[in-house]
Amino acid sequence: MDKKQRNLIVTIVSFIVIIVVAMIAYNRLKGSAEPVSFTPTMAEYTVETKKVAEAEPKAMAPAPVVEVVESEAIVDRVIADEVVEEVEADEDDLLGPVMPDIPLFLLDDTETSFDEVRAGRPAIVNYFASWCPPCKAELPYFEEAWRQYGDEIAFIFLDALDGQRETKATIGKFIKEFPFEAPVYWDEGIFAFIFNTTSLPTTVFFDKDGRIVTGYLGMVSEQALEGAIALLLK
Repeated sequence: MDKKQRNLIVTIVSFIVIIVVAMIAYNRLKGSAEPVSFTPTMAEYTVETKKVAEAEPKAMAPAPVVEVVESEAIVDRVIADEVVEEVEADEDDLLGPVMPDIPLFLLDDTETSFDEVRAGRPAIVNYFASWCPPCKAELPYFEEAWRQYGDEIAFIFLDALDGQRETKATIGKFIKEFPFEAPVYWDEGIFAFIFNTTSLPTTVFFDKDGRIVTGYLGMVSEQALEGAIALLLK
């Protein structure tokens, strides 16, 4: 083996080592990423809110894919928070704001509303778009949860329909090709407006009274979804 061949082999081996080290480092960083959970707050919903929301540009940018806490951590954190709050606050202060009964539309333009779809059940609103990679990554287990808990929890898959990047044609094609069987809704920009969110996906969880429980900006892990569902069904 001549010197050139040895140098070539050394170069190739070094390159492979660098790739392996980079992959290990990436996986470690990914696994240690902080969850992006938030306590949603809402702007007041009025006729004027609806007009402003309709006038707002609706083009959205996807949030980065993020890791979130697993279900056991969610349950433990919430239980601990509830104990502290029960000591320090009155019962009324523990209740989150109630989601207004905003209008919703099926993709065939049939009009309904948040309360009509919820029908007295807890609800999960998953705000997504067909072109959003983290949205597509989490949709399979969201749909599986819909199949399993659809009688007990209202799943509202709310498409970020803006008539530009996301149209009825693009979401219709996506539903057929993915495939995706759960009902898909759209609104007039009101959800994004009242929650002041520009992140896709955004997921908000509501109790049986329509009060906010918690929410996530960015991709929700399967374990986190299971934990949040357990809280809604408690």
